[in-house]
Amino acid sequence: MMYEPSVDDYVIWERPSGDTDEGWVYFKGDSVDNELRIKQGWNPLARYITIETSIRPKTYNTDTDPHKYVHTLLLCYESDWRQLKFIKKREHNTCTHYSEYDDIHGNE
Repeated sequence: MMYEPSVDDYVIWERPSGDTDEGWVYFKGDSVDNELRIKQGWNPLARYITIETSIRPKTYNTDTDPHKYVHTLLLCYESDWRQLKFIKKREHNTCTHYSEYDDIHGNE
């Protein structure tokens, strides 16, 4: 069975080239009905995740900007998910991203 990554998973990506990267899954794209897209004349979309490999503090506009860090993200397409190794899951009870608010606070 292939591993299905989720946001807040810590993963190691071991590629066939020998390159290795690791970090937190920062974003996961939704599934797309490509058959419908093709019927409508659109190009198919590839599903992907982003892996946060590093962060560093911003050196500009930090007084007025609510985003204090620059995030380095690596794109990993669904076809490469078989090369991912799950390490651990980050659990937290506070929002670290606006998209988590409804899940954490029980809103539908």
